[in-house]
Amino acid sequence: MSSELIEIGIRAAREFGFPCLVLAVLLWLLREAAHALHRTVLVPVVDAHSSFLRQTTATLEGLGRTQEQQADTLQELAAGQREIHALVAGRKG
Repeated sequence: MSSELIEIGIRAAREFGFPCLVLAVLLWLLREAAHALHRTVLVPVVDAHSSFLRQTTATLEGLGRTQEQQADTLQELAAGQREIHALVAGRKG
């Protein structure tokens, strides 16, 4: 297998020139490095980020429900305060 690759490399160097062969090898090495970087770094980072976003979304939805409950409670308290104010104002008058 390696002797076949060497023969192919020699034929490519004769036909296209040595600089083109070196450029092709460098491009292939860069492609392999990019592929390895993608598998070992980018995929885990994207997965972790997606998980973080899902957790954040769930937390924000929970906070939204809590704030709605607090708003309802505050409205009930305000109505009670108005009733108390009206009763006190009615006794004074």
